[in-house]
Amino acid sequence: MRPEKSLFNAVLTHFLMGVTLGLSLVLLLGLFDAFHVRDLVAKSGTPVQTTLMLVTTYGLMFGIGAALTGLVLTLEDDS
Repeated sequence: MRPEKSLFNAVLTHFLMGVTLGLSLVLLLGLFDAFHVRDLVAKSGTPVQTTLMLVTTYGLMFGIGAALTGLVLTLEDDS
C-alpha cells in the first residue's frame, strides 16, 4: 500500500509541474522565433528585465493554473 500524500504535497507537485511547463514554453518561444519574441526582448530598453518578467509571468501563470487544477482534482478524488 502507498502512504497517503498530504494535500500540500499534492498541490506543490502540481505547481512545480506547471512552472516547469511554463518555463519550457518560454524557452521554446525564445528558440523558435515564430512570434518575434526574441526581437521584442532584444529591442527593449532593458532586455534583462524584460526577459526576467517574461519568464516569471509564464512560470507563475502556468504554476498557479496547474496548482488550482491539482487542488480540484485532489479534493474530488478524496470524496
